Amino acid sequence: MTNIENKKLSSKLKTIPTSTGVYMMKDAKGEVIYVGKAKILRNRVRSYFQSSGDERLFIKFLVKRIADIDFVLTETEKEALILENNLIKQFKPRFNINLRDDKTFVSIKLDMNQKFPYPVIVRQVEPSTSKDKGAKKNNINILYFGPYSSSRAVRETLRYVNSLFPIRKCSQNVFKSRVRPCLYHQIGKCVAPCCELVEESTYKEMINEIILVLKGKNVELLKILKTRMQNASADLKYEKAAKYRDRIYAIEKTVEKQKISTLEFVDRDVFGYYGEGNSLHIQAMFIRNGNLEDIASYRFSTMNNSQNNIFRSFLNQFYVRTMFIPDEVIMPVESEDKEVLEELLNEKKGHKVKVICPKRGEKHKLLEMATMNAKNAFKINQKPLDDIGSILASLKKKLGLANVPKKMECFDISNIAGKQAVGSMVTFENGLALKSKYKRYKVKTVSQSDDYAMMYEVMTRRYTRAFKEDDFPDLTVVDGGKGQLTIARRVFDELGVDRVDVIAIAKGRKKATGITESKKNQDERLFVTDNADPIVLDQDSLELRLLVNIRDEAHRFALAYHKKLRKEQYYKSPLDKIAGIGQVKKKNLLKHFGNLQKIRKASFDEIGAVKSITSKDAKTIYNCFH
Repeated sequence: MTNIENKKLSSKLKTIPTSTGVYMMKDAKGEVIYVGKAKILRNRVRSYFQSSGDERLFIKFLVKRIADIDFVLTETEKEALILENNLIKQFKPRFNINLRDDKTFVSIKLDMNQKFPYPVIVRQVEPSTSKDKGAKKNNINILYFGPYSSSRAVRETLRYVNSLFPIRKCSQNVFKSRVRPCLYHQIGKCVAPCCELVEESTYKEMINEIILVLKGKNVELLKILKTRMQNASADLKYEKAAKYRDRIYAIEKTVEKQKISTLEFVDRDVFGYYGEGNSLHIQAMFIRNGNLEDIASYRFSTMNNSQNNIFRSFLNQFYVRTMFIPDEVIMPVESEDKEVLEELLNEKKGHKVKVICPKRGEKHKLLEMATMNAKNAFKINQKPLDDIGSILASLKKKLGLANVPKKMECFDISNIAGKQAVGSMVTFENGLALKSKYKRYKVKTVSQSDDYAMMYEVMTRRYTRAFKEDDFPDLTVVDGGKGQLTIARRVFDELGVDRVDVIAIAKGRKKATGITESKKNQDERLFVTDNADPIVLDQDSLELRLLVNIRDEAHRFALAYHKKLRKEQYYKSPLDKIAGIGQVKKKNLLKHFGNLQKIRKASFDEIGAVKSITSKDAKTIYNCFH
């Protein structure tokens, strides 16, 4: 072994157990910097300190920073695999790859326990923390379909489903309180189960057809629909037959658009990867019932790991988090975790799942396709990823910053005349959005339209907390001009923030031939401390594009929150403000009178005659409107 100066660490290395388990390497500050698992802990951990070294290039950087190692023993390798992934998610060690954004994993959920179920978008969570896991144990039938590579992909799928089938669109809360059909029913897009205008058996028949669509079994569904169309026509129910005909036509058009199909009607996930230099791209192809339904691309830095180890860790984390388990997992390299992964997937799936690395045949061709797409994704994204270091260094030089802005935070304010005022903070790290660090603020101390005061409140709250958590960026960006920059500097001076650069970014008012240009064509101007004039970078430069991206993302995030609050306020009914009137009584009132206007005009006795409304309730409601 190499010479280890740390006596505590040296002592631990001599007493490492031979059991299966997980090891956590820590630095001098006690922070977890690497998590790994091993069948024999002693052999694996000691290998890091062998004089011959490890094949992974990052080992020499890791070993220098190890001050302590903790161990967690497990009964089986499967338990170690699950625990490793949970600890990586919890501590986010710098030397592990980490699927930081759970939003990557999106699925469609159907709760068949509901009387009138409907498909909804859900974010993937680990089964150990899923609210639905306990439900499954109680034999409640909850179905998941996916995974989809993005929320956009899953929304397109739901739009397709809703265009074919007139099922409910409203959430459970709206569904319970609705007393008459909505606009969707009026235009023929919903059969209004909320008002019991459709039989449960008829509705469930549509849901079963939707399940076939989501499983990719369109051919099987077409056979069923053609039979129903023929039967409806024979019974002279031509309008019903025409609806089946239209549905058949829409499905046939979709079947023609399938990107790829195989002869075997099985569910497969196919993975390929490609990398050069310090970057690795992993491509996933999701094949359902023999058809390619979706693809997803993932990008990682190889600065701290080898390509094979990154892929192994990625695959393990992917299947610990994702809900849908295919029949086959096809991967480009053999993995030491193959048997353990199979065991874990078998348990989640409920029957045999194959994890294979094919060398020939149709499956190998699918593997080659995934690898080819990974290479293509790498080539598309290669320049921005390789250049990010030089872009950040250039930004430091051109703006005269004290730090290389590896970690940046950007603030924006959104309100209308001071109403529903909110602030947003987004975080970028090495040029990429770090969504786990996004924050949004509801402005509490400012009621009038004063963007400066709102920015002051939001930034004060953020950086007061930053001191407690010791979590500061390299650069703070505010959306606005000199005024916003002055506010940011005031916050920093009052709190004593002296290690963070701050700038403001705003649209200019450049003129051409005496006419003010449109906002779209105005130059972006950058305001920095101790510089009276704004800095105008090349409008096509990568440095400016990075700052514009983070500013636009902060604006989007703030606006989304502002709209959400406005929507909540807009949909509040005066009945919601009356003490003692819950959803049931509110529903009964609207059902009895038909609308809010009639409730306003109703007498005390008329209100008291409504089901579940007591004499006290009737008096409260009457007094509220009179």
